[in-house]
Amino acid sequence: MELHQLRYMSAVAHCGSVAKASEELFVSKQAVSKAIRALEHEAGFELFDRGERMHPTDEGLQFLAHADAVLRELDEIDRFVQERKTGDVAPESLAIAFKSFPLDYLFFNDGHEAVALVNEFAARTPGCAVSTFKMSDTAILNALEEEAIDLGFVHGAYKRPGIKLLALGPVETRAITLRGNPLCERAPLAIADLEGVPIRSPFDFDLFTTGFVAACHARGFNPLFREVPLNDDAIDAFCSGGGVHLQPYDPCMEEAYPQSVFMPFHPGERIDLPLCLAYRETLAKPLALKLVSFIRNGVRR
Repeated sequence: MELHQLRYMSAVAHCGSVAKASEELFVSKQAVSKAIRALEHEAGFELFDRGERMHPTDEGLQFLAHADAVLRELDEIDRFVQERKTGDVAPESLAIAFKSFPLDYLFFNDGHEAVALVNEFAARTPGCAVSTFKMSDTAILNALEEEAIDLGFVHGAYKRPGIKLLALGPVETRAITLRGNPLCERAPLAIADLEGVPIRSPFDFDLFTTGFVAACHARGFNPLFREVPLNDDAIDAFCSGGGVHLQPYDPCMEEAYPQSVFMPFHPGERIDLPLCLAYRETLAKPLALKLVSFIRNGVRR
């Protein structure tokens, strides 16, 4: 069993296919396939279900948990060796941007897996300081291109030359309003249930908003967007008049906003997009790339 085989397996599990993993690893598809087959032959069981997307089998998931633990420890060894080579650890900082709306919950939710991994990395890396910022998806991608930030969390699989994305998992968006709104009785909602309902205008027309508008048009209506200031009192006043706002959902929000109802959409009507860690690989600091690897190997699948 070789270390590169573990890296290849982890990449395939993350990317969902040999082709995408080979692009991320900068190796041939044949090399990745050969490594996976060799691992399966040595293990004596299938690591992946092979369909349109390669998903780890139950045994593959258990194998992957051990493999990712090994890869994370290798990253730790690499950091230790580099520190010993350079002597005193020089302080290094990472600038990380979170989408300002509607992913605010990430910014303050230390319990979220992605945020917890960032904090763990900073705590385990001597001299590492993290600065956080709030921006729109477009501003994050532009800032990465301009080297103004090192990493950013965006909502959706954007395609931007020179920018790489690490998908961390799907984000469910819900319609949020105050208790007592008659719309709550319809939950789970259909897109058509929002016809004529005032909707807080999004911060920027990102991939989710574009998809939502297209879904409304397909059902014969235009969404009724309204400008509402980005503060809790203004949003509550808007919702008390029958309005809703759309936001990626996390259970922690129910504790933070007990006066609100977080209405899911019907499974067939949901517009889920991945939460992605965006970075510019060719210009990223070595420390930033180590954080990307740390998150990739630490995120649950």
